[in-house]
Amino acid sequence: MAQVVLKDVNKVYPNGYHAITDLNIDIADGEFLVLVGPSGCGKSTALRMVAGLEDISGGELYIGDRVVNDVHPKDRDIAMVFQNYALYPHMSVADNIGFALKLAKVPKQEIEERVRKAAAILDLTENLDRKPGQLSGGQRQRVAMGRAIVRQPKAFLMDEPLSNLDAKLRVQMRAEIAGLQRDLGVTTIYVTHDQVEAMTMGDRVAVLKRGFLQQVDTPQNLYDKPGNVFVAGFIGSPSMNLMKATLSGSGDDLTVKFGSQSVGVDKALVAAHPSLAGYAGKEIVIGIRPEDLSDAELATEAVPDEFKLNTETTLIEALGSEIIVHFPLDAEPFSIMDAEFEGEDAIEQTKDDQGRTIYVGRFSPRSRARMGSPLTIAIDASRMHFFDPATGDAIRG
Repeated sequence: MAQVVLKDVNKVYPNGYHAITDLNIDIADGEFLVLVGPSGCGKSTALRMVAGLEDISGGELYIGDRVVNDVHPKDRDIAMVFQNYALYPHMSVADNIGFALKLAKVPKQEIEERVRKAAAILDLTENLDRKPGQLSGGQRQRVAMGRAIVRQPKAFLMDEPLSNLDAKLRVQMRAEIAGLQRDLGVTTIYVTHDQVEAMTMGDRVAVLKRGFLQQVDTPQNLYDKPGNVFVAGFIGSPSMNLMKATLSGSGDDLTVKFGSQSVGVDKALVAAHPSLAGYAGKEIVIGIRPEDLSDAELATEAVPDEFKLNTETTLIEALGSEIIVHFPLDAEPFSIMDAEFEGEDAIEQTKDDQGRTIYVGRFSPRSRARMGSPLTIAIDASRMHFFDPATGDAIRG
């Protein structure tokens, strides 16, 4: 086990493409850190630099107390689990798990002992004589994990290891991997594009965009206190509703106007973020999580008009424990991607036939919302988020 530190790490390819820029992350001994972001953000490149599969263009990479920039991958004492498992189809499960130890000329008896222990941990004991082709996807993933475990490395590196599994098996395997990592206490860096995986597995999550680290924090802090508008929009499903607005008022009596509607700003929120008052009379970006919107008709206490939105329902997704309600507002949305980077990762806001933007709320299944009918929404004004439209940074302090 070892600490892994990336200090001002850069990756520039020969064609001039700057894939990683000044990446600084300090991963504690035994920590489970997840790298997440849209495709092309540099997360797999960062992992491959830690593994030694990509050269580092600048900065320093430490594993333990040693700088390993120029150390060969096999001498870094790390184990990598790939997306495609990379199992040898002609070998048994036992031989696949112990293959790296055999190459390292570990005594046969020790190899057998380590393989047996790993198989017991991963519930593979009864499959040791089988070939990979005779196993399910989940079992093959466990074999790949077993091959990493027996090496007793300083760190595990995992590159989207669950992407080839079906949805139900992914849920099961991410719980198993997280539990296994806690039991073994091995420093782990895990790459995924799936923010649900990131939030449920990591001790901390590092969010990347276009090769720049946006924020690294605990999953809950990323969700509750996003450092910028990109993190706010990327973390959470359904995504945070982000819209351009104008702030007006003075002192602790502030109002935010978006489109034709206005909402009061909770006074406690203003007190917690006094710098917000400095944006009075200026444009800002407001963010509202879908779960902070509710059907006003279900409120147990009267909701002041200043904390209501009047709209109608365009679509309802019934999920049993909740419903996702889609509704239009004439408020201009704020894109979380830079204009020059828009493409497959840009989030396109749906419009209705009147050109209004469709936003979403997460409601109780008891809601009486009906498609095509008027809808009054209550906003939890104490949970609104505010961002500077020029920098994208959260307005705090």
